[in-house]
Formats: sequence, C-alpha cells, structure tokens
Amino acid sequence: MERNKARRQLAAILSADAVGYSRRMADDEAATVQALRAHRETIGGFVREHRGRVNNAVGDNLLAEFASAVDAVTCALDVQTELARREAGLPEERRLRFRIGIHLGDLLVEGDQIYGDGINVAARLEALADPGGICASAAVVEQVRGKVQGAFEDLGDQQLKNIPAPVRVYRVRPLASSPDDAITSLTTVPGFSGRPVIAILPFENRGTDPAQEYLADGIVEDLIARLSAFRLFPVISRSSTFTYKGKRVDARQVSRELRAHYVVEGSVQGAAGRVRVTVQLVDGIEGHQIYSERYDRELGDVFALQDDIVLAIVGSIEPALGRAERQRARLKPTPHLDAWECFQRGPWLLFGLHSKDEIDQALEFFRRACQLDPAFSTAAALQTVGHAALLTYQWSDDPERSVAAALAAAESSLALDNEDPWAHTALGYACSFAGDLPRAIAAFERAIEINPSLTLAYQGLAVVLSAEHPDDAIRVMEKAIRLSPRDLQMHLFRHQLAVAHLIAGRYDDAVKHEEESLRLRADQPHVYRVLAAAYGHLGRSAEALDALEKMRRVAPQFSVETFRRSNSQALVDRCLEGWRRAGWNAW
Repeated sequence: MERNKARRQLAAILSADAVGYSRRMADDEAATVQALRAHRETIGGFVREHRGRVNNAVGDNLLAEFASAVDAVTCALDVQTELARREAGLPEERRLRFRIGIHLGDLLVEGDQIYGDGINVAARLEALADPGGICASAAVVEQVRGKVQGAFEDLGDQQLKNIPAPVRVYRVRPLASSPDDAITSLTTVPGFSGRPVIAILPFENRGTDPAQEYLADGIVEDLIARLSAFRLFPVISRSSTFTYKGKRVDARQVSRELRAHYVVEGSVQGAAGRVRVTVQLVDGIEGHQIYSERYDRELGDVFALQDDIVLAIVGSIEPALGRAERQRARLKPTPHLDAWECFQRGPWLLFGLHSKDEIDQALEFFRRACQLDPAFSTAAALQTVGHAALLTYQWSDDPERSVAAALAAAESSLALDNEDPWAHTALGYACSFAGDLPRAIAAFERAIEINPSLTLAYQGLAVVLSAEHPDDAIRVMEKAIRLSPRDLQMHLFRHQLAVAHLIAGRYDDAVKHEEESLRLRADQPHVYRVLAAAYGHLGRSAEALDALEKMRRVAPQFSVETFRRSNSQALVDRCLEGWRRAGWNAW
C-alpha cells in the first residue's frame, strides 16, 4: 500500500494527439489503425530513449512524463522530425500528423497514474500547435533555451480553455540542419504559410543614464508584443533576441542565426530633458535598409513616453513590412505563389481602389490564399474588406449578395481565429453595411483592443460613429493619423475627417481635409461628392458644381439612389442639401 501512496513531483508533461484521426478512420479504418499503431511505437521509443515514461495512450492521444524539460522538448523535436521524414512521400490525405504540447508543472503521482492541472495545460497547448508542430509553455522554454537544438517563437499570453490564468505560449521548431536549410526557412516557417520572421534586437543605449537602459529594453519588449498583435508576421521572442544585448552584430548574421527575414535595430539617446529614438528595418537576407526613422520626444512620464514611441514606430514599421512583402510577391509568377504570397498580391489591388476589376482580382487572390491555407484567418477577413469596397464605390452588381458575402467571410475569419484583429475589423465592416451599427462598433473596438495600431479598424469605427457622433469620429481618425503618419490610405483618412466635419456642420474644415485628400490622390469620386456639398453649404456654388462635374467624370456610374442606400442618412442629408444649394438637381 505504501508504494501506491500519492506523492507530488515536478515533471514535464508531453501530450500528443493525432490530427484528423476521426476523418481518416471514416475513410480507411484499417490503414488508419495501422498507421496510428506504428506512430505510437515510434513516439514511445523516443520517449524511452529520452528517459521519459508513457503514462497513457488511449485512442489517438498519448501522454508522457519526463523528469527533465530538456528531455521532453528534445523528444518532441525528434518525434516530429522522424514522423515528417517517414510521411514525406505520402499524398496529403494519407498523412497522419501529430500535434504536441509540453508543460512543466506539479503532478500528483499515484502508482502508474498521474493527475493535476499540468496535464490539462499540456493538452490545451497541444491543441494550439500546428499539425506536425509543437507548442510549449514559458515554464518549459525558460528551462530549455540554449540547451536544445530548437527555435522558439513567442505567441504571447493565451487564455486556455478551463485554465483560469493566461499561459505564455511558444511555438517550438527544430533548427535548420544546414546553411541551405536555414536560408530556405527564412521564408517558410512551419505554421505560418511562408510568412517571413521578424527579429527585434535590443536597442542600444547611447546615453550615460542607466534609466534609459530600462526605456530601451521596454521599447523593444513592447514592439515585440505590438507587432505580434498584427498576427501576420511571426516575431522572434525576447528570450532569443536579447542574447545579442551588448554585442555588435550584423543583420545578416542575426538573420542566419535566428532564421529571420527582417531585423529591427535601434538606439536610445537622452540629453537636456529630451530623448531621441532611432529605428531601422533591415532585410536580413539582402542586407539593405528598408525603413529608417528618428523620433524626438520630451522626457516626462516614462511609461507614457514608451507607449507613444512604440505606437509611432509600429505605425511606420508595419506598413513598411507590408510594402516590402508585396513587392517581393509581385516579382514571382502567379502560378508559383504560396498562400502568403497570394495574400500579399491582394492589397496592391484592393487598396489601390482603381476599378471593379482590380477589386475582383484582389478577392480572387484572397480566396486562393484561403484554399492554399484553410486556417489563414486574415485572408478571409480581407475578403470582407473587398466586398465592402465594392459596396462603397457602387461597383457591386448585387449589393445584397455582397453584404451576405462580406458577413460570411468575416464570420469564417472569426471562426478560424477569434483573436485576429483583422477578423474583428472585417466583422465591423460587414455589420456596418448590414445596418447593425451597435455590433459594428463593438467589433471595431474589439479589434483596436487586440491591436491598438490597426488603422483600418480606426477608419471603420470613424465611419460608423460619424453619423451620430461626428466629434468622436474625428478623435478616432486623428489618432489613426498619429499612429500611421505615412499610411498609404492617408487620402481616405483625410476624407473620413472631412465627412465627420461636414456632418458636424464645420464646412471649412471639411473643405480643408478633402483638398488635402485630393492632393494625395485625385481620382476619388467620394471626395468630390463631399467637397461639393461643403462648397454648397459655404455658398461657393461654382466650385461645388465644378467638383460635381469632376465626380461625374471619375464615376459615370454614380446614382443618387445607390448613394442613399450605401451611406448614413446624416451624410446623405448634408450632401443633398449642399448640392441643392449649389444649384445641382440631378436627382
């Protein structure tokens, strides 16, 4: 009896689960059982080889415990490498992949049985892993970093089902086995559909004040968190990049060692009550600089200063990364594009907003990205934005069908990743066109809560708010402009400010912002419409009629009826009255 007395011990728990097991059983039961048995034997062999113990193996799940986190992670890496090698020649439908989760926690051991929350955490981590992938908790990664041949990508704090407190999660993958493998992996990261990795190096403190060292480190930590929130680019964790702190390294060296395509470098220097932060984004493969900026601020509340600088940096770096990736994708023949490259082709067409054909092409690229990677939530989200563009510019052949398609794509995106800010942004746009404004506002606010730097969400929120709360809409758009002063959509930001000022009755301000919008881009029919209305309210009839004539040339398909259907009543009323005052009665 004494032998079976329950005892507590710290252990690394490995949970492995077969992906698509039920579906495969339905297709070919005998072959699936045979494959599962062979894989279990392989996993069990590696567990024993790494001094672990298989505790439970029921159905398509296997649970093992290790006295050492290093042994558990090494075992998992060996298992996934071997299973991938075995199935490399099989067609996709015949492959049986495993997800693995690893956690270090306190267990209650009673005979051959183990109990405890650590088992539940490992199982939840396993569910987060990609097929053929590994996820581990921070408790594990802290023990193994530098001791295993693996790379770690910080996925941030995750709220796991039935686990009260958030858990910091890392994706674990094997290091490249050769220089050629390392170069290839720069643009093909497992689980990220070929997306390039970003490494943010510790910023150099060029001053003598030790307090600025904390500021420099804090900026980098916040940058990692903020860029990770976009859910588009995997960002190397702080634990990996801070190994370079205090060292002079070349971006290409960092790129090779961390398998990161892009490297962010920077410095902090303070003097006479001011601080200067310099940042540059470098292509780690080619070695050339993509973006560089200097930020000068007054020294004051350090936390407020840090937030301000980080938001400004992210607002510039994220668009620069997008432009670099879209340029790279444009150089590749269309038949050879992967999911990420298809996704990058879309925004060139979508946000160019030159014609219906270009929006249709963008939608097709986003659909292809989803076909190539069915878990690509952001590609689904941008399908919604494409349908919203067709509705906004009166290019939709069937508005009701476009609204339904926008809602379906948004809901699909959320089902894939409920923490993707693009998915919530998509839902906001879809609901705004469906007339569900409270739900649209909630969706945009949730997107901004997840990612405070996503300017597309600010723009959508301002559109919805402007009808009844124009001053709130103005504050939202002014923040978007502060966040991304070089945004490629600045002409639309200025236009949205003009709309809010028009509805608020500040016609001079509306004219000022629309003229600035036209300076940035002249072929915008929606801008000419609002500009004409503002001129009309100001009694500048000749200028109003001239703007309306330009609108007609740019958008000959314009109809007042469609304009009424696709805009708020507040905007429609202001525009119709302004046009009437100018003497334009085309309706």
